[in-house]
Amino acid sequence: MQRRLYLTGFVALMMIFTVIAPITTVNATPSEESEYYYGVEYDWSSLDSDIENVTGLDIQELFTEIMDDADDAGFNLDIGQLTSGSSNVYVHQTEDISPQTIEDADGNDITVWSRSSDVVLRHGLLSNAVIMTDWSETNFGSDPTGFDIDVLATAENYLVVDVLYTEYLNDAYELVGSDIGLDLTIGNDADLSIDIEVEGDGEEFVVDFNTGIEFSYSVETDAIWRLGAPSPIYTEAAQNEYTSWECSESADQVGVTEIMGGEGAEVIDECGDIVGTYSGTADYNVFIEGIPTEEFGLDEGEFDISISDIFNQAGDYSEPMEIDELEFEMSSEEVFEVDLGDGNTINAVACETCPPGSPVMFMMIGNALAQASISFGEAIAEDFEDELEESLGEILEDVFGGDDSENYDDDNNLWMCDNGEMIWDWEVNNGMENCEDGSDEMDFYIRVVTSSDWESGEDFYAFNGQLDHEMLGYESIPEITCQESWGERQLTIDNVNDGWEDCDDGSDEYNSSNPRSYTCEDGSIISLEAVNNGTEECADGSDEPADNEGDWFYCDGDHIPMQWVNNGQSNCESGADEYSDDSSDFYCDSDSSMINFSLVNNGVDDCTGGEDEGEATVFFMDLSSDDNGDGNALISTSGLLVCASWHCDINAMNSHYHYMSGTGVSPYYGEIELCTSGQVRSESGEIVATFDETCEDLYNGPEIREWETGIEYHDDDEELYIFAQAGDYGENFDDVTLEITVNRVEDGQNTLLMQDDVEFMNESEVSYEEFIDFSGPGEYCAEFDLVQGSSVFQSYEDCITVEDGPDVSDRLVTIAEAFAESGLEDVLEQFGENLEVTFEEVSENEVPEIPYTDGMWAPLWSNEHATIVGVSVYAWDEDGNGFVLAGPETEGYSNYPPMVFASINYITGVPAQEAQEEMVDNDELDEIFDVEIHDLTILEEALEDAGVDTSDLGLTEAETPETNDETNEEEQTAEELAEDGGLIPFISPAFVLAILAIAAFAIPRQKED
Repeated sequence: MQRRLYLTGFVALMMIFTVIAPITTVNATPSEESEYYYGVEYDWSSLDSDIENVTGLDIQELFTEIMDDADDAGFNLDIGQLTSGSSNVYVHQTEDISPQTIEDADGNDITVWSRSSDVVLRHGLLSNAVIMTDWSETNFGSDPTGFDIDVLATAENYLVVDVLYTEYLNDAYELVGSDIGLDLTIGNDADLSIDIEVEGDGEEFVVDFNTGIEFSYSVETDAIWRLGAPSPIYTEAAQNEYTSWECSESADQVGVTEIMGGEGAEVIDECGDIVGTYSGTADYNVFIEGIPTEEFGLDEGEFDISISDIFNQAGDYSEPMEIDELEFEMSSEEVFEVDLGDGNTINAVACETCPPGSPVMFMMIGNALAQASISFGEAIAEDFEDELEESLGEILEDVFGGDDSENYDDDNNLWMCDNGEMIWDWEVNNGMENCEDGSDEMDFYIRVVTSSDWESGEDFYAFNGQLDHEMLGYESIPEITCQESWGERQLTIDNVNDGWEDCDDGSDEYNSSNPRSYTCEDGSIISLEAVNNGTEECADGSDEPADNEGDWFYCDGDHIPMQWVNNGQSNCESGADEYSDDSSDFYCDSDSSMINFSLVNNGVDDCTGGEDEGEATVFFMDLSSDDNGDGNALISTSGLLVCASWHCDINAMNSHYHYMSGTGVSPYYGEIELCTSGQVRSESGEIVATFDETCEDLYNGPEIREWETGIEYHDDDEELYIFAQAGDYGENFDDVTLEITVNRVEDGQNTLLMQDDVEFMNESEVSYEEFIDFSGPGEYCAEFDLVQGSSVFQSYEDCITVEDGPDVSDRLVTIAEAFAESGLEDVLEQFGENLEVTFEEVSENEVPEIPYTDGMWAPLWSNEHATIVGVSVYAWDEDGNGFVLAGPETEGYSNYPPMVFASINYITGVPAQEAQEEMVDNDELDEIFDVEIHDLTILEEALEDAGVDTSDLGLTEAETPETNDETNEEEQTAEELAEDGGLIPFISPAFVLAILAIAAFAIPRQKED
């Protein structure tokens, strides 16, 4: 189990997929219990031979040729890697047919039987890689020019997974739900060190760079899932060649099994919720050190970074189960008779769209992991991002003097909801519930806003707020919903059939060509024609507005409550509310009769409906707001009529009100602190609600949104860059100017460099951008002002200190000049030409004859058991002979194919049981596989035999024997050793991927399959 790694993640994933969940019979509880063991083991020692079997590409030979190409070009290149590891998955599956009692999704006890899958996955990997290259050139009379580079990479990773999955079925073989327990641990440690020695023209430059990451993550979750109703998915999948399964929240679709044509079915279920708990632990450590910043005029270690943290988190979740068209597509081309390890065979077909294991189990694993990881993973990512930004911020501050070249104005403070949620303070009491618990909105609040007269366009201050109608005793009016172009709109039913189309599509008014229905609050349905017609067709009366408006008397284009009529005080400007000889008769709506005006409010119902006697319930609101800065009273008003009708100054039923002050006070541009208070009182003067004085900042007019001062290259020269943007979201202005002033500050004195401005020309936004010549190092300050008339109402200043940039050391300049004059470019060009020839020869080589004409990747589905019972890879030769490349024994198929993947071992029965029992307690890397196999002396000796000095690599603790000059003269290169059949360094997985990608394009496929 050593020395090869390729597509590690793929193989590990393939093996966790190799899981089955047997069922014994369909449409009835099994008569006998069954028990199976399966396992797949993989080691990496045969990777190169597996690649060569498939592609005909000898990786060792190819890289020998690449190293030869480097040698022929004039420089040395040695590549070595040692990789050791193993991946193993074992599955124990059982059935318990004894009657068991569980709760369904509704909490009712039901009788079921169960089947379980116990999965153990262990994967471990160690890897060391070395790349060494050197080149040197010496011309007569000059110092040598060259480089010597050593790259050493080490990696250690492991994956530990334990799954216990149990699903419950009823006597009709319908799936009721399942439970899962999942433990997952991932660990990865990787380090990279690069030692570089460069020389030229007598100067030497040395870099000792190191970086690494250590990361481990573990999550444990237990979850329960119960479907909304038992699902026939297994029996349907067993009876049809194609079946799709999905969830639906629509009550009229749940539980439907629809024949789709041919041999197909669509099963739609109410999938219910997945409910579980989780706990997680994660830690990471990232470091970078050794960048020679001192050679670039910076302090030593300027770019060194170290970030680390540890997380522990636990929680629970309850979310809808997600199933989106899980497909079962069976291949009817061939029926396989497979042995599951007990000597008996079972018929199975290939499920082409199934995962290589129980689809439902994998679907639940995905849901459980997603729910357990979502908040935990986000917390880790946010923490790492914050740590990284903090580290980089410190570096930038040290290097560039702390200049933040781009600024954004954000003076908003946060406000905490009752549930701990944080929102912006300007979202409090804005008429919308921004907290999930609604604690940011009060029963009664007011604030001052800026508004515009729709005729003149003039701006002024106005009150805006919200008043809870229930607080005043008003009943709610039922609502209807209509669709607008911008979304849904809610209308109270007093707007329905009132002769006005309040909805864009007119759906609030009955039309015989579009007879919309109305749903009463008790669930009954009537025609929209019957809504707001004066007769209660709904049993609960919810089709008619509640009697919240009271009675009103109209005069002089205004209105007053009916009980104010003939009360001895003139409430209408013309006095038309008080009886006189000139008064006209009063019209009764209820019976269309006329009565003498003197009979109104005389204590007797003279109209049949009693509308001549006042009964309106009214309240009054007093509001005031002043500038807390100088005490100017901006708005002050009293006696605002509050009722449940749109006729009133404030409509409590609509909850929101927007009262125009009418004071003519034009709003200030800029920021002002306003303190507002108010009260609501009854007709008798009793105060029923108060709004204590609350102060808040109000901003009006355009504002400076962005401003920036920096140094940029412009027209091939360094110049001072100035940028600013100011505006308002929607409103246009013609009386505001953005002024920009730039000064050089020296010894406390300002020297003007530039002054400019841009005016708002009846527009909502302006911007400014300019490049300015500056006179070398120093402090430069840009001031950005918004001006109305001669008054500055917003101002920002941004300063930048310009210093002499870091100088590259004379040593680096000297070495760079020496390399520019050397023949290195010719050497690399020759190496490229050599590589081109090598890969052309690879593409022209004849690929060995592949002994197969067809193949199949086959998750094995049993119609008898209605589930996946295994997974196989089959192949056929040109004579029609079948072979099992991986998988259980299959009747009529040979287990001795002419070409095999030697790294994969598929086991069943007792061997799988023993292997699982041995592996289940192994959680550490040295328990997953024998780490002693990872013997670095093998890599070290191979490099030394090739003439490489490994004393500074630190591969092993042992001292490297000294060699004499005579021995050195007789040493063979790594290329020569390979040609003689000796040990050559192993290949990096990254290199293998690159070469395979090249081979895929360069070598034509010999067989289509």
